[in-house]
Amino acid sequence: MRGVFIGSGSEGLQNMQVRDAFLSLAGKPKPVVAYLGTATYDLQQPKDNQTKRFAEVGCDVLEVKVTNPGDSTREEAEEKIGRADIIIVSGGNTLFAVDRWKKLGLDKVLRAAAGRGAVIGGGSAGAICWFDGGHSDSFDPDSYRDAMLREFGGDKAAQDESSNLVEGEVKSWKYIRVPCLGFLPGLVCPHADKVQSNGVLRILDFEEMLRRHPGENGICIDHYAGIILDGDEFSILSMDGKPGSVLEDGTCDTERKGKPGCWVKKIQDDGSIETCLIPDKGLVAEYFKPAKEIVEDPACEAARTENPSHAEF
Repeated sequence: MRGVFIGSGSEGLQNMQVRDAFLSLAGKPKPVVAYLGTATYDLQQPKDNQTKRFAEVGCDVLEVKVTNPGDSTREEAEEKIGRADIIIVSGGNTLFAVDRWKKLGLDKVLRAAAGRGAVIGGGSAGAICWFDGGHSDSFDPDSYRDAMLREFGGDKAAQDESSNLVEGEVKSWKYIRVPCLGFLPGLVCPHADKVQSNGVLRILDFEEMLRRHPGENGICIDHYAGIILDGDEFSILSMDGKPGSVLEDGTCDTERKGKPGCWVKKIQDDGSIETCLIPDKGLVAEYFKPAKEIVEDPACEAARTENPSHAEF
């Protein structure tokens, strides 16, 4: 399987290093790109942000819209995904997007595309959706469909990830473990080095999540970092000139005084958390290990009730 999985959606996909990583894996100068913006409810601005670097080099960008009943038929969506050399998923509400794809049967279509060699990936929700599960802000009311369409509909500029922390305005929502497509092993935390609108540093909250889900292998991706998978091998993408959690001595810094990178975290038998820096290159099997046990997060049902996906095409 081949893919590029970035810690941030909008900022990540607008970075030319990220674009070039996708193009290199695709092996074509102008590959066909399928874009799924379900996680941001097919809003125009996130789509423009996350596909413009591909359009700049002449790629044909196909938008696969399935947020609302009647947006497209299953056949139309399947045809676009079937033509794609690269499949990009937007940042946004992971739980809504994955639930919708599963209800529509697109999870099987996406799995077939990955199996035939299409390059998969994206940033934030677009990164974690391909793995077993993700540390997600899908319980943030600002990420819900009605709130996003009300705030960012029409020609208004839209965010594609959870709102940033504003001084004096800490919000009360909590991160949840969301079930994802399961094409790749791991419980993944994007934006690992960032504090979002609930005032909680994600990499620290992720450790508490792992204590509730000790059977899973945790993978942290800094906001400006990414993982490139190419068959049995991987490499780490660290965006030039950007802050991150990796200090020169290889230790983790929670104040972003290092460079962007990625970490593996797992619970030991004594309950402690082992943290290991993922090297610049390596074998997938050594760092991306299958779960011993997967326990679903009961908070997902409350999030689904508050932000339901629809069953019909």
